[in-house]
Amino acid sequence: MQTKFQPMLLLTVNNSIDNKKKHFTIDKLCRLFNKEQNFTNVEKYALDTIKTEASPEELSWFSKDYHIPLSKIKHVLSISLYN
Repeated sequence: MQTKFQPMLLLTVNNSIDNKKKHFTIDKLCRLFNKEQNFTNVEKYALDTIKTEASPEELSWFSKDYHIPLSKIKHVLSISLYN
């Protein structure tokens, strides 16, 4: 059986989430970068994880592979999550 490729950024996020039922899919991670507000607690946790654990290369590769402008990713990462 062949395993489907998982982007490094997705693995970084999911490795920090204990409950497998709350793991992100590629689609859910892509949608996260199109949000501006009303983040769930799991989404906030994922964004915090990306901010602290993801490398610049991971962000760049994800941006290129999933056609999300890096500027959009950086913008979402700059949003204050805990107002």
